[in-house]
Amino acid sequence: MDATTIGQRVSAGFGRAAAHLGVAGVQYRPSDALSPMGAVHATPMMAFDTADFGFSKPAVWGVPSRYALLDTGDVRAGDILTCGADDYFVARVEAMRPPFCILCNRVVSVSGVAGTAGLVVAGCPASIGLKSRGESEGSGMPGSLRPGQFAMFLPLLPGVALLPYMTVTTDLGTSYTMNAVETSDFGFRCTISLQQV
Repeated sequence: MDATTIGQRVSAGFGRAAAHLGVAGVQYRPSDALSPMGAVHATPMMAFDTADFGFSKPAVWGVPSRYALLDTGDVRAGDILTCGADDYFVARVEAMRPPFCILCNRVVSVSGVAGTAGLVVAGCPASIGLKSRGESEGSGMPGSLRPGQFAMFLPLLPGVALLPYMTVTTDLGTSYTMNAVETSDFGFRCTISLQQV
């Protein structure tokens, strides 16, 4: 038996396990960064847990990484998965392994730097978490405290290039400025700071 056949059987086995342990979910494959959840791609059974799938504890605060249990025959990095009230995006897919996903806690829009065209991303699930608390009170400027730094993870989106100084706005109306962006096969990892204006 070759590796391709084994991989197909493992993928189908994940699907059978999800049929017993999971719930019906929705899979989106973004084709437009301004409407990443515009069209349903599939509705597989799915479950999410840590890598051992022991289902012994819930997601931990500040740790957005989870693994998906579903038939992986048609799953790609960048896919958005909705399961119950939670949104995830697929960051990595490897043969014979469950997909690595990021649990999202916000829906964001990203607009260009001042003086450029409007939205670059709209209505996209993202994970935003506190990275550091800013600088100490002894900054040298009375009343001047740098805002806390946050880490934001976004899925791969077609035709999108994120840059420093872009503005991120969440579904809560909170605005952040993008300080640094790392683009990889996993998606976008950004350092953002709270806008204080």
